[in-house]
Amino acid sequence: MHRLMRGPRNAAVLAAALIATGCGGSASSQEGGVEPSSTPFSIYTHCGVENTRIDGRWWHAKPSLYDERGGGPPAGWGDPYQEGTLTVESADRAVFDALGKRVVFVPAPDNKPVRVCR
Repeated sequence: MHRLMRGPRNAAVLAAALIATGCGGSASSQEGGVEPSSTPFSIYTHCGVENTRIDGRWWHAKPSLYDERGGGPPAGWGDPYQEGTLTVESADRAVFDALGKRVVFVPAPDNKPVRVCR
């Protein structure tokens, strides 16, 4: 079962999918053992869209998405958060959609954010 968890200031963390890595569960026909799922999701946008946390891990945007100055949310997106839909497509790809823009995320190899925005 998938669930959306909210933390301070509605920062969302998604328990997006169970990855079959020695755990019990139903088999998945998707590569990487993840059953695709979409759920409402909120990402932090204040310094642009660089990373987010999904299922307790850091994921990086590929490519990052910024305003025309290169340091804030894209035009029309909320600041400091943007609501949208997150679809975890596989163990190494998630897609966030909001207001006609799409951001692809991949797991951070070191499980750290690109940078800490304040």
